[in-house]
Amino acid sequence: AQQQPPKETLRGDGTVIALGAGKIQVELKDGKKWVIFIPDKPEYIDISGTAVRSWLKRGMFVSFAGLFDAKGTLRTEIKDILVFQPNKDTKLGAKRDGVAGINKDLFGGNPNPNAVQTSRFLISGRLVNVNNGKMVVEAPGFRKTVSLASKMTIRVKSHNPSLIRVGDKVNVDAWYYTGQAQLMQAKANSLKFISEKPYGYVEKPAPSEKDEDASK
Repeated sequence: AQQQPPKETLRGDGTVIALGAGKIQVELKDGKKWVIFIPDKPEYIDISGTAVRSWLKRGMFVSFAGLFDAKGTLRTEIKDILVFQPNKDTKLGAKRDGVAGINKDLFGGNPNPNAVQTSRFLISGRLVNVNNGKMVVEAPGFRKTVSLASKMTIRVKSHNPSLIRVGDKVNVDAWYYTGQAQLMQAKANSLKFISEKPYGYVEKPAPSEKDEDASK
């Protein structure tokens, strides 16, 4: 049998400094710059970050927790949502997440008959529409319109390499052939990215000198 050439492992943290087709260039903490070929299977690429609301688009998959009353009406605005990428094991829909707001006063006395009994549900579904602070989410047998809080957190978890950007922090687990170390190229087993800048965030252009004079 033919012997495999010896391999070396490349592991470490760094920053993405360039993007190419199926590969990225990373500057590791030791200052060395490596070209890393991304894994063939997207599940070995992990991308996490945050986003601004304008980045949300129809067709994205979102999940969030909320308090619903017996009629299925959401009693609170949504302050935190996760944009995620479903896989074959993902179950979309509403899942009960314990009972919140139990109908009793602090001293365990008589329940207040006017209190609204609410249950906390975890909702996962496809974003059908987002407009004027409301979003419509759909899952099999399920469609809900929910209100978004004006200040909210949008977290992003994905395996989609198109979300990788220059400046992202990355944890590299890769390998290369010992005899080709001088090429500074390695094939990734897995890559974990943390996006430094929120997706959809647009920096305001710096004011020109003329504007500054006018404001004096």
